[in-house]
Amino acid sequence: MAKDLRCGFCGGTRIIEDKNTGELICLDCGCIVDKIIYAGPEWRAYSYGDRLKRERTGAPITPLLHDLGISSKSSDRSFLLKGGEDRLMIRVLSEIYRISSSLNLPEAVAQTAAILFRKIDKRLKRSRKLCKALPASLLYLSIKIHGVPRSVEEITKFSGVSSKLVFKYSLKLAAALNIKSSVSIDAYISRIVNALRLNGEVENLASSICEKASELGLTQGRNLRAIAAASVYLAAKNLDAKVSQRSLAKVAEVGLSTLRRRLKELAEIVRSDGDIRRSKQISDEEDKSCRKS
Repeated sequence: MAKDLRCGFCGGTRIIEDKNTGELICLDCGCIVDKIIYAGPEWRAYSYGDRLKRERTGAPITPLLHDLGISSKSSDRSFLLKGGEDRLMIRVLSEIYRISSSLNLPEAVAQTAAILFRKIDKRLKRSRKLCKALPASLLYLSIKIHGVPRSVEEITKFSGVSSKLVFKYSLKLAAALNIKSSVSIDAYISRIVNALRLNGEVENLASSICEKASELGLTQGRNLRAIAAASVYLAAKNLDAKVSQRSLAKVAEVGLSTLRRRLKELAEIVRSDGDIRRSKQISDEEDKSCRKS
């Protein structure tokens, strides 16, 4: 919408830009107020293929390509590869892209993993043991940096590397790159609630239970996924939402016995905390008012 312009015919101020014709048009009467300079290309394309042929700019720079996507087209591209280091980079970056695409991860996660790979010392890259688990380890480290609630088991499912190796080398890479990362427990709660299709009240109450548990030191040294699942179960039961322990354990990817141990630890918080009991009373009153109306 063009500002500080007025139509000379009707005096209207609702002026829009038509980028196809390069004109400023009044919405009230349709009069052409002025012309604007066309900022697009000087050629026309009537199909997608025709557009690709006439474009003179390439794709944006991306760290997921070994040359950042700035190399020109050539019939023989072998001379562009300097040696084993470039071939290793191509293999690792393509594997990072494949795993992230299979997991439907955000593109920023894959790009961060690619940037971390470029920062690794050459001695670590030459390690044969590390090279096999390198793409999965970098991707897991990037997931931790962005706070995406994904587990090691999900990455190992598509990478073919054991979770023990991925976890081991991700810690080694984090120490080498001086990276401190942690996933918020709220991200796990949100993921579990969405997977089980529970309402927002359950998510809010589960978050408050986790906050109380953190204040009491019950989350230290514990599996965050198990604590998130236990808090969601307690919140759902407190708000009379139907959910089973088995389905929760499956969604959170934790053992049923682990979930039950965390439930015993967190159940005392629900019994003793007045705010949590009050939230149940408030939700019950809201339900009754909705039914009456």
